[in-house]
Amino acid sequence: MMACLPMNDKVVDITQSTKTADDAPKTKVYRSMIGNGRISPVTRQRVLDFVKKHNCTLDVPACEADNRCSYNISLVISKQFSDFEMPFLRKIIRSVYYVAGEYDYDVLLTLVDENETRPVERLLGNRKIDGLILTRTLERDPLIPLLKARKLPFVAIGQPEDNEILSVDHDQVGGCREMTSLLLMKGMKHIALLGGSMLYTVNQSRLEGFRQAYDKMGQVIDEGLLFLELETDDLRMWAVQQAVERGADCILCMDERLAQLSLNVLKQLNLRVPQDIRLASLYDSENLANAVPPITAVQFNADILGLKATQQLLCALQGEKVETRIELGYQVSLRESTQI
Repeated sequence: MMACLPMNDKVVDITQSTKTADDAPKTKVYRSMIGNGRISPVTRQRVLDFVKKHNCTLDVPACEADNRCSYNISLVISKQFSDFEMPFLRKIIRSVYYVAGEYDYDVLLTLVDENETRPVERLLGNRKIDGLILTRTLERDPLIPLLKARKLPFVAIGQPEDNEILSVDHDQVGGCREMTSLLLMKGMKHIALLGGSMLYTVNQSRLEGFRQAYDKMGQVIDEGLLFLELETDDLRMWAVQQAVERGADCILCMDERLAQLSLNVLKQLNLRVPQDIRLASLYDSENLANAVPPITAVQFNADILGLKATQQLLCALQGEKVETRIELGYQVSLRESTQI
C-alpha cells in the first residue's frame, strides 16, 4: 500500500495520483516511482509530480523492489479443452487479455494435461510469470500444491477443495438445479444426463444440482439414464443412442458441445426436437441460441468470469486484500427445444 503525508499531516491515498496520470493502475504507479517497467515518460512524470507534492512513501511489492517482476501472468488451459473456438475459452481469454493489458501485464497461455505440472514448473523455474489463473479446477489438482509451495499468487476458476484458495465461479449447482426443476415441472419424467469427466469440479457441481432438483421435487433419478465420463465423440454418440433406446423423454447435456452433437445425432435418428424428444444444455452459447431448433440452456457470463478472475489476481499481486471466493449468478433461457 502507499500513503502520502502532506504538510498538514492529512493522509492522501496514492490512488488519487492515478487521476493525474491518465487513470494509470497501481502497477504503473509502482513502476513510475522505482523507474522500472514499460511506462510512458508522460505517465511517469505525472506520478512523480504527485508524489513530490504530497510527500509520498511506497511499500513496493518484493518483485518490484529488486526488479524480479516479469509483468507476465499465465492462463492455464487443459489440453482436453484447448479448442479455442469453444465460446467459453474464447470469452475467458479475451477478458483476461483485456484486464491484464489495462494493468500493463502480458498473458502467457499454458496448456497442461489433467495430471501434468511440467509446463507450469518450467515457467516458475525460469521466472517467467508473477501470477497464474487456472481456467479449470480438478479434484486433487496437482497444480494447486505446487503453486502453494512456490508461494505464487493464483486464482482458480471453479470450486477448489481448499476454501482458502482465491477462486471465481458461477453458481453451477444453483443453475443446474433450476434447469432440472423446470424440466421436471414441465412434465418430463425420464431425463437423461450426459456429461464428461467427473475429475472436473464443474461437472461434479452440475451433477449435484441435478440430484438436488430431483430431491426437491420428490422424484427418483433413473440411474440408467446417467451417462458420465463421456470423453470421446464415439462415447457421446453411443450415449445419445442409448438414452433414446432406454426411453428418455429429454436429454440434458452438461456442456454446449455435447448438446450440439446430441442434436445432430437425434436428427440422424430421424427424431424431431422437441416433438419426439426434448434437448437442453447446462451451458449456453451463441451456437445453441441459433440452432434449429434453439436449445434451452443455462447462461453463464464467461466474459465477467475472466474479468473478475484477472482483477482478483492483479489485486493480489499488488498486495491488496481480495475476496477469497467470488460466486456469480446465472440465467435459464427456455427455448423451443423443450417446448411440449
